[in-house]
Amino acid sequence: MRRVPTVRVLTRLGGSFASAMVIVTVISAGVVGVAAAAPPARAGSVLQQSALPAAQLPSGAGEGRRLLYVTRDQAGRPVTSTGALYLPPGRAPAGGWPVFSWAHGTSGISDKCSPSMSSGARRDELEPTIGTALRAGYAVTATDYPGLGSGGTAEYLGGRAAAYSVIDMIRASRAVDPSLSRRWVSSGHSQGGHSAIWAAHMAPRYAPELPLLGTVAFAPASNIERVVPLMAPGVPDLGRYNAFSGLILYILSGLDHARPDLNVTGYLTPSGRAWLERARGLCVFELSTALADVPPGTLVAKPFTDPRFTAALADYLAVPAGGYRTPIRIEHGVADTTVPFPLSLALVSQMRTAGTDVSLVPYPGVNHMQVVRAGSADAFRTVAGYFARG
Repeated sequence: MRRVPTVRVLTRLGGSFASAMVIVTVISAGVVGVAAAAPPARAGSVLQQSALPAAQLPSGAGEGRRLLYVTRDQAGRPVTSTGALYLPPGRAPAGGWPVFSWAHGTSGISDKCSPSMSSGARRDELEPTIGTALRAGYAVTATDYPGLGSGGTAEYLGGRAAAYSVIDMIRASRAVDPSLSRRWVSSGHSQGGHSAIWAAHMAPRYAPELPLLGTVAFAPASNIERVVPLMAPGVPDLGRYNAFSGLILYILSGLDHARPDLNVTGYLTPSGRAWLERARGLCVFELSTALADVPPGTLVAKPFTDPRFTAALADYLAVPAGGYRTPIRIEHGVADTTVPFPLSLALVSQMRTAGTDVSLVPYPGVNHMQVVRAGSADAFRTVAGYFARG
């Protein structure tokens, strides 16, 4: 792999005569601090890289690197993101390592929730697809998304921001290791399934130099714009389902950043505003536990039904029904209570109406977390087919 200095990187912004500079400093092994200057405008630029120790490598990896790179936020402004590049053992095959892009499920929206800082054992536990891909001979590019390891604000489920970070992670990975092929497959689970599909939608226009061959999405978050307004004043204690308020708080945090003109906090009670701020610092399992006894209705001061708000929410996260040039496979557990299976039924109906080449594979008795294992063999037969046809 090509090496970028890992102690300090000074990168000029924009053209050669730009006046501002960004300083990226490693403050501890693998942990990056970013000054408050804007990053350079060229998407996919690598600002810093560091080798991952053996303890942080998932099974099947011969080596791995953590990258800090330039991407775009929901509005198309330059921001930074971190991510991990994992390679199988040995030398790349003729034509380069085929690229399996992996977008992770919800981990949180703060730096401490960055999956690329996880142990290899933790990634194997929560994201076994990475190890499966490596053992099958694919290089894996895995973005953290902006705001999870790179400073700044995470735009959770912001479709365009997610797509940019997925695609620019491939650009960054190829910059440090030219043995990666240009051909790739987009995949992810839950939040990452949403990201993978959005990346498929945007890739032909955003990165025509990287031929996308197809997409496999596990239980992708979709039609969430219909779910958010259900959290309204007066919603009672829902027991274990109170925890789902945390996901909506993550969405509201991202939307507030992307669209400050909406005054998102004006929809919340004082308690809701306090929980929104708290959510920004808690990873998903911490937040779910903390909200276990908090009735959702106590967080909301007025319904999320204003047409201006609902239109902005849909623009922010709704999965596009059409505009894809490559096939999409969705695998979803029928027993999923986190992203219920009917949401994918609705998405597939919308997509087919729009002329999208999409298939939905149900897994009876399988829940949200189980589907990545239950559907793995089927998924990788599909991935192999994408590369064979591509």
